Amino acid sequence: MGTIWSLDLNEFSGPKYVRIVTAIEQAIHSGELTPNSKLPPQRQLADTIGVTIGTITRAYALAEQRGYVEARRGDGTYVKAKVQNTESSKVNFATCQPPLTNQTAALSDILTEIAKDPITLNQIMGYQADPLTHQQQAFHHWLTTRGIEQDSKQLIFCHGAQQGLFSVLNALLGKSDVLMHEENCYPGIRVAANQLGLDAHSIPLTDSGLDLMALQTLVEQYNPKLLYLTLNNQNPTCIQYSMSQRQTLLKMAIEHDFYILEDDVNYCLPEEWHLPLWQQAREHSVQAQSRVIYLSSLSKTFSGGLRQGFILLPEALIAPVKLALHSQCWMVSPLNMEIAARLINTQALVGERDLLIRERQALAISMCDRLNLQHRWRGLNGWLKLNSPLKAHHVVTALAAKGILVRNGDDFDNHDNHIRISIGAAQNLTQFIESLQEIETTIQTLSQSAYSVV
Repeated sequence: MGTIWSLDLNEFSGPKYVRIVTAIEQAIHSGELTPNSKLPPQRQLADTIGVTIGTITRAYALAEQRGYVEARRGDGTYVKAKVQNTESSKVNFATCQPPLTNQTAALSDILTEIAKDPITLNQIMGYQADPLTHQQQAFHHWLTTRGIEQDSKQLIFCHGAQQGLFSVLNALLGKSDVLMHEENCYPGIRVAANQLGLDAHSIPLTDSGLDLMALQTLVEQYNPKLLYLTLNNQNPTCIQYSMSQRQTLLKMAIEHDFYILEDDVNYCLPEEWHLPLWQQAREHSVQAQSRVIYLSSLSKTFSGGLRQGFILLPEALIAPVKLALHSQCWMVSPLNMEIAARLINTQALVGERDLLIRERQALAISMCDRLNLQHRWRGLNGWLKLNSPLKAHHVVTALAAKGILVRNGDDFDNHDNHIRISIGAAQNLTQFIESLQEIETTIQTLSQSAYSVV
């Protein structure tokens, strides 16, 4: 006898056989379908939900391909005895990563496509100093549809944005050159600068971006070669640079002859995201175009493990940056490139994560309002200022003891009693809500006893 299990196809989107697979995956993770349980016979399920038996056959085959079930000859289809449990005892709100929704299924499907394409397999198994033409064109098309104009030859690939960042610094700055960056910024820029022995200086932030008066003073004092910025979603503060500030920065780069490296890796919801400075420069002047470098990746959009980064470069900088990349790795993995090229122009790149992130943002904002905290949210991150006398390190330590990891503002050289919460890691809405409730209770409890903490 098969398990008594039914589903409503209207709860899911996509082709019917894909909806059935999604329902199977969801039922396994929720415990409705248990290990070693037998799925309903194909004809029975087809009659129950009103589809053809061929649709069920295709769905069961795809579920088996994805590793959720196994077909036992003459005995039906069973949930695997050990389906990997992606949930952890700890909820990692300290690392900025996209929530897992459709990524496993999308990656499985793409790898299957590649496995059935012997011509492409032969190409990507060899040494490829440059991406294959169709891979380059796939990214060129994707960026163009997003409103980011570029010549395809200006598009250079790297293993994640951090390698791209290091390569740009390595190619353009010598030890006598000055690097400038935001005061509270992504720690990877400091690591790269230290490794290269660069003279780096930080610039204070305001609610609309950099403190422009401080920047003007430092530019005149140090004559920097490059300014590193995160304009759309500053990490960790979630500040978004105003349009007027972006124009001012572009004019300053032209006037003082420095490059702007815009890191746009941090995820934004569609309504939060703005076209990069790269595009503004193209519409401004030839001089402006020569001053802006654009860096991004798929890490915060799809998966950190894919390690697919890319850089847009003024033509004069292509050769030195490619040489710097080549000094670190002979080539970017053609397999990575092929996966990414097949992914980016499909709905699978984002799936339905925008809806999920928007929902989580709203819940987190409500929590902060109840706690009467200063806060700012954008994309996957929230930046919370705790009320004195409660200290950030007390909250971080107490939450870690309860299995919830959040980031202390000190990690970003911010000592104003902030914590950063990244909302992607919870495996489901229940776990997310329970974790938020624990964060809220912990802050409330510690606030009530803060005066006694010595």
